[in-house]
Amino acid sequence: MDEKAFNDLRQRLGDEHLGKRMRAQVDHILSLTGQGLGTFHFENMTWFFRSVDIALRLSGVIKLGQHNALQFVVRENRVPFAGLPEALVGLRILQLTDLHLDGYPGLGGLIANAVTNLDFDVCVLTGDFRFSDTGLYLHLVKELKALVPALICRLGVFGILGNHDFIEMAPLIEAAGVRLLINESAALETNGEKLWLIGLDDAHFYGLHDFDKALRGVPADAARVLLVHSPEIIPQAAERGFGLYLAGHTHAGQICLPGGRALLLNAACERKYTFGPWKFKGMRGYTSAGVGSSGIFARFFCPPEIVIHVLERAEK
Repeated sequence: MDEKAFNDLRQRLGDEHLGKRMRAQVDHILSLTGQGLGTFHFENMTWFFRSVDIALRLSGVIKLGQHNALQFVVRENRVPFAGLPEALVGLRILQLTDLHLDGYPGLGGLIANAVTNLDFDVCVLTGDFRFSDTGLYLHLVKELKALVPALICRLGVFGILGNHDFIEMAPLIEAAGVRLLINESAALETNGEKLWLIGLDDAHFYGLHDFDKALRGVPADAARVLLVHSPEIIPQAAERGFGLYLAGHTHAGQICLPGGRALLLNAACERKYTFGPWKFKGMRGYTSAGVGSSGIFARFFCPPEIVIHVLERAEK
């Protein structure tokens, strides 16, 4: 990241947030605990994933797992949305999460092919653009250039950072055509009616989500969709009246038992909020299994998913 990009981020985020993020990233390289809501971070245990990789290779199923990780499933999730303006009924939100674009050569292009013929009005990317959670990231440019043109739509492409994403990656991601929301908001307008996207910084490892900052200037009675990398701040979101909470992070387990029973979810919340649609005190939510793979590029009994959320009027 050059000096201009750094100064732009500093002005945009403020010294306090940027300083905390960068200090925590240094700690990230060595730490298994972090400062966020997650209690233990398996993503930092390289020996764990090496052991899993060896086990899959010795058992002769690694190629099957890699094949499974490329079998994208498209799901449509219809969302009853309280207080949704009439002009926004039927709005289609494409959600891609946990892309981990450098986990497999050409993955950006493969995802692009999978979404090319889909119908959507806005696209949201809910964190974890890269495979590793530390180290180099400039190689992501090639994958982003292959993917983002396929996501361009009427209301734009928006994203948030996940626990794998360093703050220095923000200029690179935005240069590719993704508008990042880092404790920020954006208004989407259709026929004079607005839907607000609220994007938070990572809550799982960094713990730098800031509702108050993100909601500045957003009308209290506005229709609002929350973008958070993990499903770990659901009660706090419900208190603030969000209509929809979109998350990822869990990969729905990624390597599961037959029937999709996850062995590991790595999220500080109840299991029922770690995959698929859910409801909490009137707030609707969806935790996606993700389109990429983490730690090891393989999936079993847990396909990668592409989700389109269709907003509907909630019955009174």
